[in-house]
Amino acid sequence: MKKIFNLTFLILIITSFAFAGEVKMPVAQGNTNSELGIYTIDKAEQFEMIKGEPLRAYRIWYENSPDSLTVVVDDNKEGITRFLVISEDLVIEYICNNNFFGARQIDERFAGEGYSTSEQNLDRLEYYHQKVITRAPMTETGYLSLISVYFPKLIKDYGMIYAKED
Repeated sequence: MKKIFNLTFLILIITSFAFAGEVKMPVAQGNTNSELGIYTIDKAEQFEMIKGEPLRAYRIWYENSPDSLTVVVDDNKEGITRFLVISEDLVIEYICNNNFFGARQIDERFAGEGYSTSEQNLDRLEYYHQKVITRAPMTETGYLSLISVYFPKLIKDYGMIYAKED
């Protein structure tokens, strides 16, 4: 009787794992140290197409905000990785080369696809502070985490824009 119970229990466990499907884990999570709270980075369901090329895409969510960001990663140019950050209020680019990682206004590659940096919503002082965020080499996930923390500060009055509605 005990063997039948154990065998039934084992079959139940194996079946539940077989039908459970794939559990989606975030790429990264961390604290923004701001009113936005915890950020979560997930891989986007589909690639973004820029000039006919499929590029990796990520979604960034904030604990205390209904808004999210899309980050498109373009590493097609040798030695340079571009992170196109798209939000409802601002589109900007972060660039990573052998010397630094920092914010830039949209270059011609993305501008040709209709993306541009809105001067109206850009906090100029913060933008100049973010031109070089780090000179230390990091992983792609590390750069995405920096974007999660730094990007909202580029938006004028970001605390009001990203405030959680009650």
